[in-house]
Amino acid sequence: MRFAIVVDGTASLPEDAVRAHDIHWLPLRVILNDEAFVAATSPSDAGKPTHITTAEFYERIRPKDVRPETSAPNIEEALTAYDLALATGAREMLVLTIATELSATHSVAATTAQQCQDRARIEVVDTRSVAGGISLIATACARLRERGGSFDDAVALARGMAGTVQILAAADQLEYLRRSGRVSGGAALFGTLLAVKPILEVANGVVHPIDRVRTRDKAVARLKDLIAKRTAAGTRIHACVLHTNDPDRARTLGEWVQETYHCVEYFLAEAGPVIGARAGPGLIGLCWYAEGTAA
Repeated sequence: MRFAIVVDGTASLPEDAVRAHDIHWLPLRVILNDEAFVAATSPSDAGKPTHITTAEFYERIRPKDVRPETSAPNIEEALTAYDLALATGAREMLVLTIATELSATHSVAATTAQQCQDRARIEVVDTRSVAGGISLIATACARLRERGGSFDDAVALARGMAGTVQILAAADQLEYLRRSGRVSGGAALFGTLLAVKPILEVANGVVHPIDRVRTRDKAVARLKDLIAKRTAAGTRIHACVLHTNDPDRARTLGEWVQETYHCVEYFLAEAGPVIGARAGPGLIGLCWYAEGTAA
């Protein structure tokens, strides 16, 4: 039997890629003024009273008195996600989670895996990443599986890629980042004018502000400049452009990425409510790694 691949609800992965690579979800929750919802991970979740879609989420947080927060899944929710993945007949499962510094999800996923030892072999990997970084590790493992690679090979690949996917993003506002408490060294950043647009990097599980500009146009230009300095034009890369409720600017960034690089793999994805609750609307970014750094 093929092993199952599960990503947590912070991953940024379009529905067609989920279907193509047969990837399963471990959903997380968002909390809006003490009302908790499961962040929807597929179109089939729409309409469920306990779920909230990305579009619904951004509509709900428009009022200034709404405070979006996030919550890791509980063990019961993780068991449900594992049961769905194992229902395919798999007896081995690779679970890829957000970095431990950013969420308790890895701890819950690992504890739940121990409770399933009699039914399946489950390996939980801290990707040292988030969003599209998790997604690119998942698709690399899926391609290995499709080539007939073993479960042990996939676990080794995931652990080897952990922390290696580069992530740079431009946030449109500071307030959500300040509330999240997840930005390392952010105190000086938050003391600046609210009009500042921070450039963020996720490195080895930690979100760092690495620059700041004054306008949205300058933020995009600076983002391109930083990407170009790290990876030479024409390089073969695997890339995910992500955004939080800003598809037009994301598409523009994606067009530049595809014109500048040889994209062996490329997809554009809207980050779900969990990322939106932390970064706020208007964030765009690129997650990528060079061909040859993964099997």
